[in-house]
Amino acid sequence: MRRVIVNSTPLIALCNADLVIIDDNAAKKTAKYLGLTVTGTLGVLIKAKQSGIISSVKNAITKIQSNGFYINENIIKLALKQAGEL
Repeated sequence: MRRVIVNSTPLIALCNADLVIIDDNAAKKTAKYLGLTVTGTLGVLIKAKQSGIISSVKNAITKIQSNGFYINENIIKLALKQAGEL
């Protein structure tokens, strides 16, 4: 059974997860240092598009930004490029 830990920085050191979803840079570094596979929100959106779950990463980004989620514009461009939308 796959386990996923979402934004649980204090638990990183205790987990044996297959994937850790974290947007905090310090927590990402810690998880990577511990040998865990790490992705962020945009990585999840890209995978969702590749899997046919969503049709547009750009639309999903717009929706989460409208709810107050900040994403650097350069990071958005990289994500859209990876998703084939730029």
